[in-house]
Amino acid sequence: MNSRPARNNALDWEKTDDGEVQIKVTRQDDSWKVRLLSKMFYIPRQRKITLDELGTEVWSLCDGKNTVGQMIEALSEKYQLNRKEAEVSLLNYLKTLGQKRFVGFMLDKPERGEADKARGPGDGGSPGHGRGGGSGKKWV
Repeated sequence: MNSRPARNNALDWEKTDDGEVQIKVTRQDDSWKVRLLSKMFYIPRQRKITLDELGTEVWSLCDGKNTVGQMIEALSEKYQLNRKEAEVSLLNYLKTLGQKRFVGFMLDKPERGEADKARGPGDGGSPGHGRGGGSGKKWV
C-alpha cells in the first residue's frame, strides 16, 4: 500500500476534449514476422486507448507522489465506495496497467536499520538493489 504508481514516461498521452485520457501505444516489434504479417493483415503502427472517467482519475493519480493507500482513499471518497470495494477495484486496475507497462511502482528505499530488520539474520540481500539509483527510490 506504500508503493507509488508512476506513469511510464515513454508513453505519449493526452486529454481529449471530453476530459478523458487517451494513451498512444506505438508498436515496438518490427521483426521479420511482424513485417510479414503486416503485409497480409492490417497491423497499425500506433493505437490509441481511451480511458473512461474512472480510468482517467486513476491515471491522474499515478504521478509517483500518491501511494496506493492514498489513491484508495481518494477514490472511495469521490465515488462513494467503501474502502474494500475501492481497494479491490484499484488493485486489479493497477495490476492491469502494470502488466501492460503503462505504469511502474516506486518504493522508498528503507533506512539502513529498517532494511536490516526486514531482511533478518542470515539473509544475504542488500538494500537498495534495483533501479532508482541514488534517489532513495526503487522502481519495480
